[in-house]
Amino acid sequence: MKKPLRFLLLIMGVALFGAACNKDQAEGEDLGYGYFPRKVGAWIEYQVDSMWRDDQAGVRDSVSYRLKEKVVEAYYDPAGRLSWRIHRFILNANDEWVIRDVWTSTSDNFYAEVAEENVRRLKLSFPVRSGRKWDLNVYNSEAELEVAYREVGQAWAGPVITFPRTVPIKNTVGPNFIIKRNHEERYAWTSGW
Repeated sequence: MKKPLRFLLLIMGVALFGAACNKDQAEGEDLGYGYFPRKVGAWIEYQVDSMWRDDQAGVRDSVSYRLKEKVVEAYYDPAGRLSWRIHRFILNANDEWVIRDVWTSTSDNFYAEVAEENVRRLKLSFPVRSGRKWDLNVYNSEAELEVAYREVGQAWAGPVITFPRTVPIKNTVGPNFIIKRNHEERYAWTSGW
């Protein structure tokens, strides 16, 4: 009777030791969650400048405007994951913020997703490591777009603001004779956006 009890205690001890080791490793290791923080009430403003051209149609155009994203609500999605509702505003000619659309985002220990214009995209893959690759469009019907992390943790300076720690995400497949798809996003580390 004592041998099965000792065996059971030994197994429980090994399991608890293993769990403690994994917990210490996870707490000490930076997995990159600070690149995708969410907090109700937080907001960020952008100056959006976009240009496009269609050489075959002879069309070239551009647009420039102010955009504000504000996290307005936290909730749990049908899968039980913590999610956030984001209101997106544009600054109109009367200097008033007018709601443009509503996006949602969710993240867990492995992925950060955003539903943009009802198209769900896998924005970040955790842990954030140079060279890590994933399909940005894995959750939608658009063509596969493999992206990867580059220059993890590098500082970046714009004309007005500097971020001490960023990570750019770029597409991994180059252009061909028919299509040239350039995709780049840069995320800045923050403790609570």
